[in-house]
Amino acid sequence: MHLERVFFIRSDRLGEFILSLPAIKLVKENYPASKIFLLAKKENIDLVKRSGFVDYFFEYKEDFFEGLKGSLRLANILKKEKIDCVVSLNPKKEFHLASFLARVPKRVGYARKWGFCLNLKIMDRKFLEEKHEVEYNIELVSLICKKVFIPKVDIFVENISLDKLKDKIRRKRYFVFHPFSSDGRKKINKNFWFLLLEKVRKIEEVVIIGSQNEYSESRIFEERGVINLTGDLDINQLTFFLKHYTKALIGLDSAPLHLANFLDIPVVGLYKITNPRRWGPFYGLNSKVIKENKDENFISYIDEILKFLLQV
Repeated sequence: MHLERVFFIRSDRLGEFILSLPAIKLVKENYPASKIFLLAKKENIDLVKRSGFVDYFFEYKEDFFEGLKGSLRLANILKKEKIDCVVSLNPKKEFHLASFLARVPKRVGYARKWGFCLNLKIMDRKFLEEKHEVEYNIELVSLICKKVFIPKVDIFVENISLDKLKDKIRRKRYFVFHPFSSDGRKKINKNFWFLLLEKVRKIEEVVIIGSQNEYSESRIFEERGVINLTGDLDINQLTFFLKHYTKALIGLDSAPLHLANFLDIPVVGLYKITNPRRWGPFYGLNSKVIKENKDENFISYIDEILKFLLQV
C-alpha cells in the first residue's frame, strides 16, 4: 500500500484528541513521504501545529460540517486536496458520507454511524474498555500500517512569555491541582481537595488551573491561599507552564492530566466514574491512579498521594 495524502478527522475534545496523537504519528512513521492533513478544533490544532508529523490543518466547526451540507463541504475539501485516505478517528455519519462522496480510495473508520460508507473498518469495541484509548486508536490505523507500534509523541513546547502573570507566578516548580470537569459526575467533593491542599501546601506552593468558564468555581480555592490561574492560560501557555513550572499535577480524568502525562510530568489521576484502564495516564512511569466511586473514599488516599508527591 502506498499513501500520499492522508486526512485525519478528530472532532471531539482536547483530552480524546491528545490520546489520538500516537496513531497519527504512527501513520507518518509508516509513510514518511506522505502529507498528513488534520481536521480538528482550533484549540487542538494549536497544540500540534508545530508537531512535525502533521502538515496541513483544517479547523472543525460543528455548524459548518453538520448535516448533509456539512458532508458536501467536507467532500469538496477532500476532492480539492486529492486525498487518497481518510481516517475518521471518532465515528460520525457526516465524515463517513463525505469520504464516500469524494470517492476517496481508502476510507478508514469504525463500522457504525453509516459505516457502510467505509471500505476499511473495524468494530467499535471501545465501550468494552478492554484496553487504553491510545491502543484503540493504534488498532484502527493498523488497517493501513505495516509496522505497528506505539510511537512516543513529543509535544512541542513553544518558548513563550508569561510576563502577564508575573504577579502570580515566579520561576519555580509548583504542585498543580485541576479539580474541574465538564461532567459533574467526575467531580470529587471539595472537602477532599481542601484536606489535600492543607497538607500539600506544607511541602510546596499549589497552583490551580482550569478554563475560563470554571473561574467562578475556582474562587473557593483562591480563598484558601492557592495561586489561581483558572482562565489565565490558553493551550500553548498551559503547555509551557506545565513543562517549566509544574512539579506534579493532581487532577480528574481530563485534558490537563493527559497533556501533563504526555509531557512526562508526574501525575496523580483521580477516577470516580471513568475507567483508568481506558482513560488513565498512558505513560505510567511517573503516574499514580486512584479509582473510587465515593467522595469520602478518596480522602483515605491523601497520605498515599503525599508519599507519591514527596518522591517526584
